[in-house]
Amino acid sequence: MRAAVVETPGGLERLRLEDVAEPAVGPGQVLIDVVRAACNWGDIQKRQGIYPDPIPYPSVLGGEVTGFVRACGRGVSALREGQAVSAITGPAMLGGFADMVVVPEKYVIPLPPGMDGRMAAAFPVVALTAYHLLYTAHRVRKGETILVHAIGGGVGLALTQLATAAGARVIGTVGSPAKTEIPLKFGAARVIARDKEDFVEVALAETGGRGVDLVIDSLGSDILRRSFDALRTYGRVINIGEAAGDPHFDIRKKLYERSTSLAGFELLHAVPGSQKWRRGLRHVIEAIEARRLTIPVAAEFPLAEIRAAQACLESRGTVGKVLIAVNP
Repeated sequence: MRAAVVETPGGLERLRLEDVAEPAVGPGQVLIDVVRAACNWGDIQKRQGIYPDPIPYPSVLGGEVTGFVRACGRGVSALREGQAVSAITGPAMLGGFADMVVVPEKYVIPLPPGMDGRMAAAFPVVALTAYHLLYTAHRVRKGETILVHAIGGGVGLALTQLATAAGARVIGTVGSPAKTEIPLKFGAARVIARDKEDFVEVALAETGGRGVDLVIDSLGSDILRRSFDALRTYGRVINIGEAAGDPHFDIRKKLYERSTSLAGFELLHAVPGSQKWRRGLRHVIEAIEARRLTIPVAAEFPLAEIRAAQACLESRGTVGKVLIAVNP
């Protein structure tokens, strides 16, 4: 079968489409015929060799897929052959940029009848991340103001929709003015182009000088440091990535300026298969079916153009998800 393999970490040239052996399904596992996969920032980090968790090389990238169950391993009872599913591919989040992938049963998401195939590929990581940021890592409240960096990305747009549905007010930042319009259409109250405006000044102006209740930061670098200046006293930053680079500042000193707090976030700590995980799935699938939540697709590439897909995402010019059409 075909698979997008990284032999050793590095640039786009290290990502190659190869013929590899078909995976064998083991106990408690499900073999999925992949129709589409989603390209996420974590895939780029794994290709570059800078992903926070250890990654074995050579590796097949791709942590998020949709398709049909091809076979079920011993002990799998809740799924059936031919069933339409989406999946996060497991703790290492590897293997989805391929014709087939084996996934632990608890990471498989049965799909409701009639869900659009592109939505099925686009929603799992971003929608569940947004849900658990708002309802597990935080407790979203009506009337809160939330600042979301990179609000034009998949997670940012999902956060915007779920937070506004809960009665919060969302403002956000983007890298350039060209990306300001779409988040407004998805419910953002204000979108700040970081190359044109100071997001701290805008956040304080938008809250009457009080500061925002929560910042969701996926960028790191100096943006993380300055996010504390946009917070109210006792406000909180949740960091979910360092797409703009590693931050370098005295975090402890920054926390004491207004008794603020900093948290990290990892989606799989919500424990796939747990009651908490199932509650999140119900929430986001119901929101999708009720049209309160949609994940726009910025671009779709065939598997043979996996390098172009990653280059598209790396450009940071996209709004929404980048998909890989494996066997559409």
